[in-house]
Amino acid sequence: MRVNRYLTHAVVLAIAVAISSYASMDRHVPAYLTSRLGTVNAEAVMAGEGGTAGDVSLGRYSTIIKPVAIPTSAPVSHKAFGYTVSPGENLTSIAAKFGVTVAQIRWSNTNLYSNDAVATGDQIVIPPVPGVVVSVKASDTLDALANKYQVDPQAIYDFNRLRSTQLVVGTDLVIPNGVGGAFPPPPALYQLLMRSGSGGGFPVKVLGCCLGPYTANGFPVGWCTYYVATKRNVTWRGDAGFWYQNAAAQGYAVGPTPRPGAIMVTWESWAGHVAYVESVNADGSWVVTEMNWVAFDVIDQRTIKPGQLGQRLVGFIY
Repeated sequence: MRVNRYLTHAVVLAIAVAISSYASMDRHVPAYLTSRLGTVNAEAVMAGEGGTAGDVSLGRYSTIIKPVAIPTSAPVSHKAFGYTVSPGENLTSIAAKFGVTVAQIRWSNTNLYSNDAVATGDQIVIPPVPGVVVSVKASDTLDALANKYQVDPQAIYDFNRLRSTQLVVGTDLVIPNGVGGAFPPPPALYQLLMRSGSGGGFPVKVLGCCLGPYTANGFPVGWCTYYVATKRNVTWRGDAGFWYQNAAAQGYAVGPTPRPGAIMVTWESWAGHVAYVESVNADGSWVVTEMNWVAFDVIDQRTIKPGQLGQRLVGFIY
């Protein structure tokens, strides 16, 4: 069969489909048609076997192929996880290992709030994404947590896949991109020296309590001044090291001898230090209770011998 050169493109296609066992079209078909159609058999191989049309991929019998994206990394976890500190590790290396910050790890572990030191074998909680891990307390709500950690409450709800806004006490929640409060300053160098024995050791016992009756005293919570001002009605202000002079200026009796109920004033740090004298022993030593000597916001009891503080002892307010 010879195809007339004036046949239209559509007719050529029809003839091509009808013809069986021919590898190519007759040479009398215009060249511009054959170059566009390519080799065609009775099954219309170009359409039947697949190919491309522009940026669309076709499978057999013109089935459109939709590319499937294959993930190259593990899906993000929505749960916090525990981690055991290995030899030689510190919070900086651990934070870098898991793509979070030192602050985010400290906010997620209450025992690291006032101290950023970890030891081999310590168990710590790591947030799965940059943010904070919190254990829900009875007073917590989504709005309260969102406000505290500066995020949208919907972000907490969605990330933790919650089914209700009613939080379950004891549940661990991940607060993505949460920001906690400022950390207290590390212990002063004199405290580290004394605790290591190189600065003169003191018998010290950490106490679980107790504040005095004057809790609304105007001093910042956690500091030595706050604690002593709960035990005594302090009517002056200023850094601890200047309490001796400030109290004397208001007419309070002061002196160099410890007495039960007196306030001890020292220069054991750059801002000074104050403690409450609980008792005086027969050998002249005295027992004080204080805050922010062992650690920030921690109350301890310490026994001090005469002369042990040297020139750091300013005196006592009676």
